[in-house]
Amino acid sequence: MTFAVLSIIPEEDVGLRTASAILVTPDNRYLMQLRDNNPEIPFPDTFCLFGGHVEVREDPEVGLRRELHEELELEAGDISYFSQLVFDAIYADGRIRQRYYFEIPIDPGVINTLVLHEGAGMRLMTAGDIAEETLRFVPYDLAILRMHMLIREGHFRNAGVEDRAG
Repeated sequence: MTFAVLSIIPEEDVGLRTASAILVTPDNRYLMQLRDNNPEIPFPDTFCLFGGHVEVREDPEVGLRRELHEELELEAGDISYFSQLVFDAIYADGRIRQRYYFEIPIDPGVINTLVLHEGAGMRLMTAGDIAEETLRFVPYDLAILRMHMLIREGHFRNAGVEDRAG
């Protein structure tokens, strides 16, 4: 684990904890998952970040590593905590959701070796691709992706924000 991740609210107050991977190539492309076109799931047929449910008392990074192995057979190397969102799921049951985001560098050559076990597909996307498909993105993942892009482009140089532009 890179460091302890601060939890904004107590775990017992959260209805669902998840962790997601910002899988980004050196040339700033993002590996996205296309969700199944199933009306029984939230946001069907939309793009999202890979990841999933964090078990009770499971460290978010450990949970993300497990999910990436289950979904893609990916053994993630370097993982850096990026941010987290806490929100009420007004689109579903209204319970509190806590979603942790981690940046994971990925070599484009590795992508062809991944085995997709969840979702309808995966796509390597540029910022332009993401902009064109904005309405087909899970909203909270889109917001985090935009923040990630802005930081990598050097738009934020505050003392509290690590320079991730490389």
